[in-house]
Amino acid sequence: MENELLQVDVEAIELIQGSIVFNDYERIKEEAEALAEQIKTVEVSEENIKQSKKLLAVVNKRLKELEDARIGIKKTMLEPYQLFEAQVKEIVGIVKEADAEVRSQVRYLEEFERLEKEEAIKDLFFRRKQKYTLGELLNQNHFLKPSHLNKSTSLEKVEKEMVAFLEQTEKDVQVIQAMKNSGAILNKYVKIGGFNLAEALNEVNFEMERQKVIEASKAVQEAQYIKGFNIMIFGEKDFKLVEMFMKQNKISYEVL
Repeated sequence: MENELLQVDVEAIELIQGSIVFNDYERIKEEAEALAEQIKTVEVSEENIKQSKKLLAVVNKRLKELEDARIGIKKTMLEPYQLFEAQVKEIVGIVKEADAEVRSQVRYLEEFERLEKEEAIKDLFFRRKQKYTLGELLNQNHFLKPSHLNKSTSLEKVEKEMVAFLEQTEKDVQVIQAMKNSGAILNKYVKIGGFNLAEALNEVNFEMERQKVIEASKAVQEAQYIKGFNIMIFGEKDFKLVEMFMKQNKISYEVL
């Protein structure tokens, strides 16, 4: 049936080759060459300027007649092609318009089918996730991929991948629960969205290392802090004794 639609027989397009006979070509060419040589040798002066301008006017008139003939013949030769071109474009336009309408309907139908399939996956995921530890924290967007909505991907295949995903989350949760800092790891495992155990562990370890660096820095700052005391000494004699004591024991002090 498809092979019978819009049959185009290119051989049925008949091209009758047009021809132009320019009988005086050689003669006119020779006269033009001779005239050109003559014009080049003329030295324009006040005496012959009028004659030179008259000569050029006559020559240009002849050239215009030749150019007008060329343009007219070109137009005549192109008329059959322009008609043929318009006819082809008309046929193409008719089919293209219908093609655009059909494509629009196909896109609409495909999008509708994708939305229907997405709803089916959503319902399936809701029923499946109830059996798993993280069920309440999961929704279909944690699992769904654009390829799942393709027509070529069956719902049965999507369900198998869904079960594999849910089973993996269950195994990961069991591993996390046996770890130190399980609460923090589980929080990262859920929040990072990909439910990737290795990534969650890296995140927690990074934060713990960063906290250690912060605490070590604070400890260094506290150790370097010097507490000062104000002591008032009355009497120069007593001051000299205290000063001698500070120096002998290498105690830092400052006199204000």
